[in-house]
Amino acid sequence: MKKIVQPFLLITILLFAIGCSAPKKEVPQKKVEEVEQVPRVPITSVNSSVPKYKFSFSSLELGMSISELDQRVFKHYGEFYTKDFSVYSLDQMDYLVESHYINNIDLIFIDSLLVQIQAFLTVDKTNELLNEYGRAKLLINDYQNKKILETERALTKTRKGYAINENLNQYRLKWIRQDADIEYELNEKPNTDSTSVNLARFSSMSNPNGYKYKLTFQTTDFRYQKALIEWESNQK
Repeated sequence: MKKIVQPFLLITILLFAIGCSAPKKEVPQKKVEEVEQVPRVPITSVNSSVPKYKFSFSSLELGMSISELDQRVFKHYGEFYTKDFSVYSLDQMDYLVESHYINNIDLIFIDSLLVQIQAFLTVDKTNELLNEYGRAKLLINDYQNKKILETERALTKTRKGYAINENLNQYRLKWIRQDADIEYELNEKPNTDSTSVNLARFSSMSNPNGYKYKLTFQTTDFRYQKALIEWESNQK
């Protein structure tokens, strides 16, 4: 009986020893840092610097006060003759709605009122202007263009309206209105207007040759007001 009990007691002691062994140390778990999810951006996405603000050339009106001029778009170019004769030029091309065909704009104020608007275009707008403003006075000083008109007509009638003779490459068109004088000047000849100092002023990606397409709106008494300012400046 003792032989059977002794092995049983030994096994019981061993089991008790195992059960009473020192508790295992808990291995500290590494703290997992939460990473903020960054929104996925398409690889084709690029940052755009195109301004949301837009200014339209058609919003300019003769007679408007200088205080109404949008200073975000135009900058003060200078004063001439007297302090009452101020010139402003287009400064922010990106803001201009019509920038696809207008390269520059000059504004003249006399006594703080807008009296002349000059727009320098990158493409010829003769036919559009003829059909918008109607019959115009055609002025030609160039000998070659005068010779063309001896045998060809200046205007032709098309399905879209009137069209200027394509062989003419230097002329002016004038419209006399009750409230304004309108003039359009075209010069596609390689002369001083398009190849010297004014080349940088007229040339652009749409007009690499620097041809002159100048559209002018001015008050009917502009020439008188300008002459008066010049006279006053000479009296000082």
